[in-house]
Amino acid sequence: MIKHTKVRVILRLAGLFMWVISFTCAYSQGDTVYHVGLILPFQTETTSQAISDIVNAHDLFTANHVHFDDDAIMSLNFYQGLTAALNENNEHVKIDLHVYDNGDSDSLTTELLKKPELKKMDCIIGSASSSTARMVAEFCKADSIYNIQPFTPSKGLTGDNPFHIKLAPTIDAHIDNLFQSILDSFPDANIIIYTAKNERSMPLAERYDSLFKAYNATSTLRYQVSLVNSTDLALDSKKNGLAELINPDKPNVLIITSYDEPFIQSTLRTVVEKNKKDNIIVYGLPTWLGGDILRLDYINDLHTRISDAFYADTSKPGTLSFVAKYKAAFNAEPGRYAYLGYDVMSFMMHALKNYGRDFAAQVVSERFTGAGYKFDISRSMKNQTVNYYENTHINVFKVEDYQLKKVW
Repeated sequence: MIKHTKVRVILRLAGLFMWVISFTCAYSQGDTVYHVGLILPFQTETTSQAISDIVNAHDLFTANHVHFDDDAIMSLNFYQGLTAALNENNEHVKIDLHVYDNGDSDSLTTELLKKPELKKMDCIIGSASSSTARMVAEFCKADSIYNIQPFTPSKGLTGDNPFHIKLAPTIDAHIDNLFQSILDSFPDANIIIYTAKNERSMPLAERYDSLFKAYNATSTLRYQVSLVNSTDLALDSKKNGLAELINPDKPNVLIITSYDEPFIQSTLRTVVEKNKKDNIIVYGLPTWLGGDILRLDYINDLHTRISDAFYADTSKPGTLSFVAKYKAAFNAEPGRYAYLGYDVMSFMMHALKNYGRDFAAQVVSERFTGAGYKFDISRSMKNQTVNYYENTHINVFKVEDYQLKKVW
């Protein structure tokens, strides 16, 4: 019998997955029943085959080389965390949960949304990819169903939609929080906003610039701010390069608004090679630590700040309790998507218990603290009406000794 830890965990999931494929079940006690749909890319067919391959593997080597689709692993982890929240004692909320596999496919999602029972949902969670999430959001808007979106931060998913609750913070929320952390941590810094001149990077740099301008307009302590892009800097014969913008007598906050790894790598290398590193603090984007080519020594040596919505503080009793229950159930440490599933459902049950079906307008400006996420819900307005609701809570981390340390 195969007993390797990784394989044991997958085998433990096998029964769970086969139950997930298509079902409805009720959790907890109470008089009011809330119908909740969960639409995720469980990839039923390929995942079932992978589980079968592990169960029937002749040896450990073969079993450990069975591949699971990343979307399926994410979905299962999220679902495990969600059910952990549902299984906790709650005397006031009864959830009738409907789980659907949309395979991360637009065509499958289109067919799925034709199911009559979906129109009777009080809330739908998902989907995961931008295109399928957009389809679910518009379906919910048309039928006045609350749509919880914890995966896709895109601002373009939906609009004029007071039934959309975006729990995945937008890039604007990341920038706004990073900006505030600069004000709190570096009141006397020289600010350099450096960007590539393209449609993804330039608007982020301009947002930073506008935030600093608004701050300087009303504050007695004003920042020196330089907004430059790589194209204009290369054409400026009066400048020798980015190094000329560094002030040797002050802390320098270098904000690089780029997703492009070669551009980031080149910029960090230039800064490291031509400047003292002890007075330069780099601010990056949340995708950086997932990069394939970025040198961690550059990121570490430049005291880089990175933003992320996820932070599991295992010194907190609530987080410790969740981890213990999860390990007992699945023989594994929870990952970020398990935390997310747990916190999303805990948030929903809290909101339904306290405010009922029309909870969205009631949770505004009310922080919900979960095991790994915090939700600060606010209204995103458009023409004086609600465009959608969004979570704006972000943590800021410092890369220090090749580890992430929460600093804001």
